[in-house]
Amino acid sequence: MRKVVLIIMVGVVLSSCAVTEKSQRTLKYSFQAGINKGGITENTNLTVLSNPPDENLVDAYSGATQLGVNAGVHVNKPLKYGEIESGLDYMFNVQTFSFAHQENMYVGVRELNVSQLMIPFTYNFSVLRKVCPTAELQLKLGLTGQLNFVSISSTGTLPDYSINSLSGGGLFGISAYPVKFENGQKLGFYIDVYRGSQVYEDYYNQKTFETPGSSFVKGGIRYRFK
Repeated sequence: MRKVVLIIMVGVVLSSCAVTEKSQRTLKYSFQAGINKGGITENTNLTVLSNPPDENLVDAYSGATQLGVNAGVHVNKPLKYGEIESGLDYMFNVQTFSFAHQENMYVGVRELNVSQLMIPFTYNFSVLRKVCPTAELQLKLGLTGQLNFVSISSTGTLPDYSINSLSGGGLFGISAYPVKFENGQKLGFYIDVYRGSQVYEDYYNQKTFETPGSSFVKGGIRYRFK
C-alpha cells in the first residue's frame, strides 16, 4: 500500500508540473473547511484473536472517535465531461481505545491524537447540468494518499503497537456551489467518504484481520476563487 500512496503523490506532482500557461487559465482554486468523523478503523470481531476474551465481557476492547476538523486547498481542471481535482488536505481527530481484557492482563486506556496530511486525486462527474447549471453539482471518485502523524498517551498495561506513516485508499464524494457572488466567486459545500489501509496495529488490530484500516466521513463549506 505504501507504493500505491507514493505513486498517487508522484502522479499529482507530475501532473501539476505539466500544466501549461494556457491551461492555467482554466484552473479553479478553492479553499474548504469543515468537520469529520472517523479515522482509525478498529477490529470489532474479537473471536479472531488467539486468546479471545470472555463472551460476557463485551467491552474487552473498544474504540471511540471524537468529532474532528479538516481544511484544505484544492484545484480543479476541466476535462471532457467533468473535472480532475487534487490538492492538499489536513485532518485532525482524537481517538480513545479502552482495554479490559483480563485474560491477557490488558487493562487501561490509550488516547491517540491523529493528524493527517492528505493528497486526493479524483475525477469529478458533472451531474444535473441542465437542471442546475450554475451550481456545478459533481460526484467525485478517486484515491487519497495519507501521511500520518500520531501522538499517543497510555495508562495501564496495554499491548504493543505500531503506526504506519503512509496509508491510502478509495474516495467518493459530492460537491456543489449553489451560491454565486457578483465577482464570479462561489460558495458551496463538500462531502467525502473514504476507506483505506491500516494506520494503527496492535494485538487486537493485526494485519491478517479483515476489519482494521482507516475510514472517515468529512464535510463542510467550500469557497471557490474566480
